[in-house]
Amino acid sequence: MTTPTHWQQVNQRLMARTLAECSFEGLLTPQPDAAGWYRLDTPHHRYRFRARRTPWDYLWIAPDSIERDGFPASDALQLVLDCAPALAMSAVTLGRFLEELNNTLTGDLIRQQRLARYQAAELIDLPELELEGLLDGHPKVLANRGRIGWGLDALRQYSPEAGQPLRLRWLAAHRASGVRVFGQPAPEQCLTEPERQELAEFLDSDDWHLLPVHPWQWQQYLAIQYAAQVHAGTLMDLGERGYHYRPQQSIRTLSNASCADHCDLKLALSILNTSCYRGIPADTLALAPALSQWLSAQAVADPVLAAAGLSVQLELGSLHLPHLHQHQVAGTPYRYRELLGAVWRQSLASLCADGERGWIFAVLMQKDARGGSLIAELIRRSTLSPEQWLTRLFDRVTVPLYHLLCQYGVGLVAHGQNLGVIFRNHQPERVVIKDFHGDLRITDDERPEQAGLPDQLATQLGRLPARHLLHDFYTGHLVTGLRFVSPLLEDELGFPESRFYQLLAERLQHYQSCHPHLAEQFRRFDLFRPNMERVCLNRVRFRTGYSDDAERPRPELGPTLPNPLSVTHSPTLEHHHG
Repeated sequence: MTTPTHWQQVNQRLMARTLAECSFEGLLTPQPDAAGWYRLDTPHHRYRFRARRTPWDYLWIAPDSIERDGFPASDALQLVLDCAPALAMSAVTLGRFLEELNNTLTGDLIRQQRLARYQAAELIDLPELELEGLLDGHPKVLANRGRIGWGLDALRQYSPEAGQPLRLRWLAAHRASGVRVFGQPAPEQCLTEPERQELAEFLDSDDWHLLPVHPWQWQQYLAIQYAAQVHAGTLMDLGERGYHYRPQQSIRTLSNASCADHCDLKLALSILNTSCYRGIPADTLALAPALSQWLSAQAVADPVLAAAGLSVQLELGSLHLPHLHQHQVAGTPYRYRELLGAVWRQSLASLCADGERGWIFAVLMQKDARGGSLIAELIRRSTLSPEQWLTRLFDRVTVPLYHLLCQYGVGLVAHGQNLGVIFRNHQPERVVIKDFHGDLRITDDERPEQAGLPDQLATQLGRLPARHLLHDFYTGHLVTGLRFVSPLLEDELGFPESRFYQLLAERLQHYQSCHPHLAEQFRRFDLFRPNMERVCLNRVRFRTGYSDDAERPRPELGPTLPNPLSVTHSPTLEHHHG
């Protein structure tokens, strides 16, 4: 039997993701076929694949099993074309989506060629930044490396999977330029000592602010779109300077490749990736430093958070420079309001003590090129049983996130790239939260203020009803994270998914029993009802297309989702694994 090429492998994985996620979102309806097999009939072709249905009403598909009309299939774009009537895209949207899928395949090919060198045990031992560049990306988004705006040179220079260091472009913005300053930006952490001395006139000035920008953003947008400020002398180009950086999985957030404990930088990058353009919106930047300080204080003072060891990657400060003319257009596309900005944030590495290692949560969803999972390798090395290890994971990660919601009315979109987990002896030690200027909302009642959130923050944060805010935790962490972790343990360690969610429910119920004063909040943020709303991302792209809008797109709802945590649902879980 011939070994599939890397191109065939990345196509097969994308096909499996397309079949699984479009079925999960209620767009495709594969039917059981022979034992362990499913079939999908499109208008002109039949697909078959080996899969099992998980407790999430989700098909866990073997990518190398997919057949089209009885023959092995490895053409992801053809699958989308065959399924196009069910996906209900316009022809224009479908054409753009195919472009985005080709971008995704090309980026994944670069990653696959590097990933193929390592087994799971070797991946765990790689430096953290090196490993992060080899991760899959958002598992629920079909075009998770869509990056519209980048060509091959940009992918090879600036993508996380390319693993190449880059130097930043530096600008000096005079206060007359309209630059806005929030918190305490830390440009000195990004520059070498000789460069700090050379640029002392800007660093020590009350009139000038040093602003790092992504080199691609400068070349593609800023040098032209901000030409008026440059020619007016209120914006100066200082060239490429400073330490080398490596892109994280979130692509516009960069880690210092020379000094891991120095701050991370989040920079505007006007490419369309996953769901939106990756600029820096200004409206919430002002809140982030004070909000992260408040959360950090709660992590120390709150008995539940302190016992779990929850940590906060502080937002140190940020800069934003509005476009001179675009900001005068009330309904201009949002990407033109987000062209030039920078956020300084504590690095995950700086929060690790001696003997600890910090990874983003997505590491726990990762497999090597041969199918071995990193979480199984961590459990083996930890000397704990899967049940003991998962108990630590749930108590140190999931429970404190739920406590934030119930005690403070604070919801974090805690997906695999937004959560950090710190390990000691390969065991989960504590969770680290970040990204407070875009992915944190609060409940629309008085709970946050009653729990101590300062009024000046509470009045400016986005507010949601409890039934909606619950999904920042439930969909963000459970559906987008744990849904892709539990099948790995069943496959590799024989730990049933049914027990995985039963154990999670037990740990959450134990937390609830220890905090009866929050009973009303547990009713409002009910994790155990039989069915949940199914929040969908791919449907949004199919419906909204690629036109410019004044606001970022919002998720849609699919069919009702059976809740694996439900007491009434859990006894039926075993039939999924028969």
